[in-house]
Amino acid sequence: MKKCASCTKDLPEAALHCVFCGAKQPPAPAVQPGLAKTAFGYSNEMMEQLKQSGGQAPAPYQAPPRQNPPSQPPPSYGQPQPYQGGLSPSAPANAATMFVQGGPPPMQPPQQQPAFQATQMAPPPPQMGGGMQPMGGMPPPNYGQPPPQMGGMGVHSPHQLTPQPLPQVAQPYGAQHAQRGGQPVEPWKDSLPLMMIIWGVAMLVAFATPLSISPLHFNWDLIIHGEGAKAKIPFLVVASVGLLGVVFGAIPLMSLPRGILAAILGLAGLAVPIALADKLPEWQELLQIGGVLVLVPGLLVRNEYVESMLARILVTVGVVCVLVPYLIPSGGEIPLVNIFKGLLDAPGQAKVQFILEIAKIALVVVSLLAWMPGPATGGAKVFAWAIILFPVVQFVVALLLSSHFVDQIKDAPGTLVVWVPAVVYSVFTGYGLATVFGKQLE
Repeated sequence: MKKCASCTKDLPEAALHCVFCGAKQPPAPAVQPGLAKTAFGYSNEMMEQLKQSGGQAPAPYQAPPRQNPPSQPPPSYGQPQPYQGGLSPSAPANAATMFVQGGPPPMQPPQQQPAFQATQMAPPPPQMGGGMQPMGGMPPPNYGQPPPQMGGMGVHSPHQLTPQPLPQVAQPYGAQHAQRGGQPVEPWKDSLPLMMIIWGVAMLVAFATPLSISPLHFNWDLIIHGEGAKAKIPFLVVASVGLLGVVFGAIPLMSLPRGILAAILGLAGLAVPIALADKLPEWQELLQIGGVLVLVPGLLVRNEYVESMLARILVTVGVVCVLVPYLIPSGGEIPLVNIFKGLLDAPGQAKVQFILEIAKIALVVVSLLAWMPGPATGGAKVFAWAIILFPVVQFVVALLLSSHFVDQIKDAPGTLVVWVPAVVYSVFTGYGLATVFGKQLE
């Protein structure tokens, strides 16, 4: 213990300020080097001195005092004092306690930065009439001047941490390769096998439908009892296309091989009966069949690849092939003109046949909307399916116009599904060739 230099009160040896009067105390004398305590205890020299002096323990180690700023003049009561930061030297947090012989050294006041940057004030506005002054002695408003900017927070301001960039989440393989150069990739990957399964089953159902009830007769009876290969192969093709369509649609395959197989099945179903016929069809009919086989896949490709020039060319070639037989004279007359003449001259229900021909021509011509600029599809997929299902419309209209169609259905249920093979061949060929052409555009 020591005496305060001002009030002579008892203070701890390490006290730098008096806890009673606040006066600054002279620094405590330094400990002799020989009695200093090391990290491993007292030195050997100190132990020898302890033995010679009778074993009295040395005084606890006292840290050398820090250099304190010069004493401040006593505060002037009644005047506002600027806040300097930190704790007062005489605050209870710095006072000695019964467990600590010397309190921690007082915190050094940090260098404070001005909370506000000085701004140049605009001149006060002119006084209002009647000599009115701003209320409360407040400074005039700062018209036209930007508000003062907040200054920094000094050395104790929090560190501005730059947020770390978020890690990039790996995308699935399908999402990374869903588009390539703005073009879809494998757009018929799911629809092609679905079409092959659905229409393959429809072909098998049509093949299993009885051709007649009395006597009961099926398509396989024609295969078993048919005379020669020409009578058996067409029915075998119907059953084979249906069965293979279901198989190729169900097994796992890449899009391109599946498309090639679907196109082969569709073309085989059309070509084999024509090749086995005793007489080949007229060139006009063959040209129209070829035009449909080009037009349907062209429209399907145009629906998916809206900027493709190949799709537009395929559609145009298909339209030309379908329309040329109507425009080239045959027997000295133009077939298109004869259709309109027959529509005008035919009586009653006979007009329906000519109306269907005109509707077919109009549907093909409207398909040229495929030349619309992208991203519009021009209704390509709708027109493709309208052309595919047009034989169904012709069959239904002919059935409704028949006077005995109810008795005909009862006696020969197979007549209800005679349109199935033509539609199945168009679907297989159209979607198969569309897949092949689409792979070349990716």
